[in-house]
Amino acid sequence: MDENNVKIQAVLINADDTTTTPIFYDNCEQSKTFTLDSQHIGGLGKFLNFSVTIKRVCPNKRVAVGLLLYETTGGCRIMKGHKAYAVSHNEHCCADIRLNNVKFVMPEELADTNDNESVCPRRSFEMEFVAHYVNFCSGSNDD
Repeated sequence: MDENNVKIQAVLINADDTTTTPIFYDNCEQSKTFTLDSQHIGGLGKFLNFSVTIKRVCPNKRVAVGLLLYETTGGCRIMKGHKAYAVSHNEHCCADIRLNNVKFVMPEELADTNDNESVCPRRSFEMEFVAHYVNFCSGSNDD
């Protein structure tokens, strides 16, 4: 294949399992704005929006942050979603970094509940948070 001939990949967004909208990016195109046609609600679900603060992060150091969302159902803890970030700051001393508006969407049809009486059964979630530095001081010979 010719190096100057770049194959454009299609991104498919499945809105409600009945409508698929193809989205194409041209060479060197970095962003795109589009509007989906009207859609029907495919089912009920839960929406979680939260913020978290990473305390006392050293200046100019990247921190890997992992967020794991678990649901407890039928006596089992099942991972339902995850997010990962790399954050840093350039203040003169250690500072807190806040991640705002972290969002998870949990469709109801994925829930394994024994509550057949309710349209919106009670669900139990847990968030696990992990953070650690991903780059170290240069010139250090410590093992």
